[in-house]
Amino acid sequence: MINFPLTIESHAFLGSWIEDPDHQHILTTNLGAEIYLKSHECSQIVLDWAAKTRDGQCSRILISLDGGVFKSEKLTADPIILSLDPKEDHLIRIMTQAISYEKARTWTLTDYFCLQGVTHNGQLTGAVPNRKKLIFVGDSIINGQKVLADKTTAAHRPDLSWDFLVSEALNLNNVRIAYGGCGITQHAKIYPPTAMDFLWLSSETLPRLIDQRDDIAGVVVNLGTNDGDADQQEFTFALKMFLRELKKRFHDAKIIIVEPFNGNFKQVFESVVTSYDPNYTLIKNTSWQFPTSDGGVHLNQLGHQQAADILLPKIKEAINA
Repeated sequence: MINFPLTIESHAFLGSWIEDPDHQHILTTNLGAEIYLKSHECSQIVLDWAAKTRDGQCSRILISLDGGVFKSEKLTADPIILSLDPKEDHLIRIMTQAISYEKARTWTLTDYFCLQGVTHNGQLTGAVPNRKKLIFVGDSIINGQKVLADKTTAAHRPDLSWDFLVSEALNLNNVRIAYGGCGITQHAKIYPPTAMDFLWLSSETLPRLIDQRDDIAGVVVNLGTNDGDADQQEFTFALKMFLRELKKRFHDAKIIIVEPFNGNFKQVFESVVTSYDPNYTLIKNTSWQFPTSDGGVHLNQLGHQQAADILLPKIKEAINA
């Protein structure tokens, strides 16, 4: 069996992946990060992930073979073995699905996805599509968390989230910078850092690497859902600071702000964003009523599809302007 290189240079990893110092492992703190592999005369691929279990629940990944539907796999002490027909070439697409059901402690690197090894026979190459990136900055909704009405890690389906559907429809690589429970202010209760922090860091000690030479089609931001406990003055100040930070992080990329689906701070968004910079686009919440899985803010599969249907033409227009 042959060891596949767990490096960014392998052209297999899409999203916020981080190599360990000796290049033996590769990790990410993000849901929806992807791995693209193309096989030739290969009958077996072995994926060795670090087993992660919290409260009796295993972390999970999703695997798609040759463009088929994504299927969920638990990360246990046993490796995941993919058996392939060596007479055919295959495209294997892997997506990080869930670290924990809720409150993943990624900021302190207590919880994260860690790929420890990929071995194979035949030939295996990295196959990230050569297309522009569409970057999404957000919270659990961007991640597709709790799409299913299930109290396990299986409930999270980043492959069904509205942002992923939009990226696929536009033929763009989806890159997520999103964490459940986060917000623009310190009043977002669940996730410790604010969006200002994780724009630059994958954890409190690891920088987030974004190659500015990459061709970025646009940056779509959907935040504010978890900031309801902030007062209007505080949120206004935080939003202005965050818009400035987006410019520093992404330079001349097109910035598209999508108002929170729950309607939080609608007047603030429309006042601040529309007057901030003509290169920023605001997509207004026109009384959206997307169905949820939990009676709260988490969209179910139909809700994500409806959101994608509404937002796709608006985002397409903004990035092509």
